[in-house]
Amino acid sequence: MVKYFFVVLIFLSTKIVFAQDNSIATSASSEGLLSKTIFSSDFSMGGANFSEGQDESQFVQLIARPRAVVNFSKSFSVRADTMLILNTSRVQTRYQNPTFNTINLMELVGSYHPSDLFILEAGSINQDHLSNRMLIADRSFPGVMVASGYFSKDLKLKAKVQYAIPTSTSFESDRTEAEELPAFQTEGIEAFWKPKKWFSIEADINHFTYSKLPSVVAYQSGRLGNQVRGTDPSESFFVYDYQGFSQAYTLSFQYNSKISQSFRAAIVENSKAPSDRKRSQWVGTRLGLDFNPVKVSPVYAKYFAESDSVPAVYSAFELGRSNRDGELIGMKLDFKSMGFSVSTNYYKSNLIQANAPQGDMDFLEILLEVTNVSL
Repeated sequence: MVKYFFVVLIFLSTKIVFAQDNSIATSASSEGLLSKTIFSSDFSMGGANFSEGQDESQFVQLIARPRAVVNFSKSFSVRADTMLILNTSRVQTRYQNPTFNTINLMELVGSYHPSDLFILEAGSINQDHLSNRMLIADRSFPGVMVASGYFSKDLKLKAKVQYAIPTSTSFESDRTEAEELPAFQTEGIEAFWKPKKWFSIEADINHFTYSKLPSVVAYQSGRLGNQVRGTDPSESFFVYDYQGFSQAYTLSFQYNSKISQSFRAAIVENSKAPSDRKRSQWVGTRLGLDFNPVKVSPVYAKYFAESDSVPAVYSAFELGRSNRDGELIGMKLDFKSMGFSVSTNYYKSNLIQANAPQGDMDFLEILLEVTNVSL
């Protein structure tokens, strides 16, 4: 079975900063709050075709993703990230990126930061801080995170601890009455070091533990590569638990004013799974060639995700979730003087182990992005 996915997206990114204006007739308190609020938004539209054996779907999609940061004081702020998705579609498939007609609050976090050395955040936290889409992608979980570290121009060190409640979807979880409260715990270290102007290194290492995951998460993940017992969403459970380490490393070089390159490696290892089912790995590089006014950036990566290295429903859709061995070939053209870029990425993911619900996957995307448009 082969799955084909083609999508063309057009992005419009806007940033609006409201500054205080005494000519506006409003109260001092609301005017002061407005002046401390930053709004930004991404808009995308496109079409997609998905096929895996007899399953297929075609849809046209509009996505708006407004964001806001409200700075109540120097030490306390609230940030929100909302996604509005509208589709018109024909769907005959069990396996697709879960983008249905919805309004989803992707993140809502209160952040207390009395100094650069300490941060306390609570709310629904986006998991991008883990820097590894093979472990988790495009999800926010209700929880609390504490971080502390040292920051300078050339060296940044941060330790972080998070306790969150993993859900089947952001801000919503399908469950049965008998299920216990799930947990997702991470303890990690982030580091950035730039010893030379032309070289820098980044590292993000996290220990993670999933426990008591919702039965519907196990049920959905069983269709996406994991070993699961149970035949319906109310009684399914994972054969193996999930506990281990997630690591991500990036080396960046600026060879001269025209040529740059980065190398990235990411690893996830689940200590609770057997040796042939426990590991995910990504190794890739991106080259930057600046032919002013156009910057050309080819990318290539090899990756694999063994069947029980991660809960499949949480991992990256474009990589095929889990039980995959694949590669990425891509190109980005940045037309700097015109303010937009065009990029294309092709993912080819084959099965590692035969699994009836899954098939080999091909994913092709073409993106047109317009950024920093003033309104």
